[in-house]
Amino acid sequence: MMKKKVLVILLLMVLVWFPPGVFSSGDVVEKEVYLLVRQRELVAFSAVGNRWVTQNLISGERVQESTFDGHVAVAATNIRVLGFSALTNRWTEERLEVGESMVTVEAEGNVGVVITNLKAFGFSAKTGRWTVKRFELK
Repeated sequence: MMKKKVLVILLLMVLVWFPPGVFSSGDVVEKEVYLLVRQRELVAFSAVGNRWVTQNLISGERVQESTFDGHVAVAATNIRVLGFSALTNRWTEERLEVGESMVTVEAEGNVGVVITNLKAFGFSAKTGRWTVKRFELK
């Protein structure tokens, strides 16, 4: 019985001195970007830069999926993946290969991700650049 009381007291002391989130490796990123998908263009608003930035779509290009959060807006089309950084106030793109199809599109904080059947695309709002990992076919 005494051990339980001591354990409860120790647990409460830890929670008081180190509340949840203290050991978190990242800061919470407020939503600083908004994405507007139009028929022939993507328009992102950066609260950091206080401006709208437009990315024109190519003839025949269609947005298949898009999302935004934190400092990142991401759109996947039938031709390319596009990432917008509210920190750099610019769009960056990576082309898709023939036969490449979308699996998922996500954005959170400073990170945007597009997964296709062939590759994983990672976008950083801090650098405003994509990095690509090709899946090894077995």
